[in-house]
Amino acid sequence: MLPTHQPLTVKDLDPIGVAATLVGFAGFTVCLWCLIWLGMDKDGRLRSSFFWLAVALIICYAVMLWGLTKA
Repeated sequence: MLPTHQPLTVKDLDPIGVAATLVGFAGFTVCLWCLIWLGMDKDGRLRSSFFWLAVALIICYAVMLWGLTKA
């Protein structure tokens, strides 16, 4: 790819990639919050929901990265 002197504009972005990035970021943030606050009890032991929250966290992160490559 040859460098150009034209700045990127909103028209250069793919709407599906931007939407996937925003959804992935929001899901990642919510899953991380839930993993920290709901994944462990007050003694620091892992709850049964920890595994599924960790899986959801990884999926949201992958969606966010996929959206960034498309945007």
